[in-house]
Amino acid sequence: MSTSFSFRTMAIGLLLVALIVAGRLAFYFHSNAVKAGEKVKQLQSDNTLQAKAIATQAFQFQRANEISNAAIQYGIKTDAATQGKEIEYRTILKKQPTCDLAVPAAIAGGLLYYTHRLRSRAMSADTGDADATGAGATASGTLTYCQAVLWIDPLLAALDKANNQLLEIRLLEAKRKQNTL
Repeated sequence: MSTSFSFRTMAIGLLLVALIVAGRLAFYFHSNAVKAGEKVKQLQSDNTLQAKAIATQAFQFQRANEISNAAIQYGIKTDAATQGKEIEYRTILKKQPTCDLAVPAAIAGGLLYYTHRLRSRAMSADTGDADATGAGATASGTLTYCQAVLWIDPLLAALDKANNQLLEIRLLEAKRKQNTL
């Protein structure tokens, strides 16, 4: 009986050890599963935030493109209207006897200097098209009254387009700030 008792005791002991090992393994794997579940939730949360950020950026890019296209269309319309006015003004000015009178040299030189300074700040030193207004070539510092008149509308159109672009940029910035709040 002592053999069967010790066999039973040993079997019970082994069974108890197996249960303890199985319990520890179950606890270990359960703990790992819980940690993995938390990581999955965190990754899903990160993915959701990234998707939201990407969607916001895509919307902002789309809005910026819309605003840019609107500004370009406004510029095209402004240029077309300016060209129409220039043709009209040229027709009117052809009949004016004072058209070829020169603007005083000090005024013409100042305007020419200011024009060149603005161009050099806005673009490279080589402007490519020195007579973008279509007012005709001017001799060094010589400006006629008709040429001055023909400069006015293109300059006002350029200011109008620049102001429109600045307005559109402000609107875009306001929308961007509104969406980030």
